Amino acid sequence: MRVFERLDELYAIGGGTRLAYTAEEDQAHELAAEWMREAGLSVDRDEAGNLFGRRAEARVWSGSHLDTVPNGGKFDGALGVVAAIEAAERVPRLPLAVVAFRAEESGPMGSRRLTELPQAFLEVHIEQGPRLERLGAPLAVVAGIAGQARGSVAFEGRACHAGTTPMDERSDALVQAAEFVLRVRDSARDGAVATVGALEVENGATNVVPGRVTVSVDVRAPTAAQLEELIGAIGFEPAWRQDPVAMSGPPLDALHSVLPDAPELVSGAGHDAMVLAAAGVPTAMLFVRSLNGGVSHCPEELSAEEDIELAVDALEAALRRLVWAVDE
Repeated sequence: MRVFERLDELYAIGGGTRLAYTAEEDQAHELAAEWMREAGLSVDRDEAGNLFGRRAEARVWSGSHLDTVPNGGKFDGALGVVAAIEAAERVPRLPLAVVAFRAEESGPMGSRRLTELPQAFLEVHIEQGPRLERLGAPLAVVAGIAGQARGSVAFEGRACHAGTTPMDERSDALVQAAEFVLRVRDSARDGAVATVGALEVENGATNVVPGRVTVSVDVRAPTAAQLEELIGAIGFEPAWRQDPVAMSGPPLDALHSVLPDAPELVSGAGHDAMVLAAAGVPTAMLFVRSLNGGVSHCPEELSAEEDIELAVDALEAALRRLVWAVDE
C-alpha cells in the first residue's frame, strides 16, 4: 500500500527524529509537497511554515503534522498527512486542502500561528493508547480531547553531607518530592491522568542530601470540572492550561455517517485538531488502532496496514460528505 511506503520514506528521514524547524522536518515537508503535487494539489506555505496542498476554494482541510519527538515512531502525525494526500488524490474534483502543520510536538506551534482558518477540519491519527486494541476495533470516532494543565512545584530542604548528617536531623527535599509524586499518582481517577515526568535535583551529587527539588506536573481530564478538581487535589499552580474541547458539527456528523458502529473515544493526547476546535472550527478526528499495547512516541509504535486501509477509505468517504455539507 502506497501509504505504508510513504510512511517508511518519512521515517527514514532522521531515523525517526524530525524535531521542529530542523533540517529533518524541512526535508519531510519537501517530500510531502512532492506527493501533494502528484495528487493534483497546488502547494503553498504560510509564515509559520505550515504546508498546504490546495484544490480550488478549499474550505475543508485534512491533515496533521510531520515532526516527531526524539526517537519517535513511524505513525504519529505522519499518518494523518499521508492519509489525507491519498484521500485527496482519490477525489480529484473535490475542493479541499491537505495541511502539514509545523512543530506539533513542541507546541503545537504551527497550528497556533494560522493566519486563516478553514470552515471544517478532519484529522486522522493513531490512537496512541491501548483501548482500541482491547476493544478489537480498528477505528474510533473521537468525541473530544481532554483538557491539560502543566506546571512545576519546588521543594526546599537543606543541603548537607550524606555521610555525617544523622537521619533525624535531615531536611531532604527529594523525600518531600517523592511524597508529592505519590500524591500526584493517587489524585487521578475517573478517566483523569496525572504524571511527574521530570525532576531537577540540587545539588545533584550522590554524597549530598538534596537541598532543592523541582518537580514537573502534567495533568489531563475529560471535563473542565474534573481538570479543576485534579489541580486542586494535587495542589499546584498551572503555568499552562488548555480546557477540554469537543468535536462537533459537519466533520463529526460525516464520520458518524461513514462509521455508525465505531466506538467513541476521548483523546488524552493533544493534537492540532484541538487547536482548531478551540479556535471555533468545526472539527473531528478519526483514530486508528495502535498495536503493541498502544505504545507511542517510540520506535515500537505500530498500526496494521489493513486498519490504515480502512481509515483512508473512511476519510475519503467522510470528505465527500463534508465538502458537500459545507458547500450547502
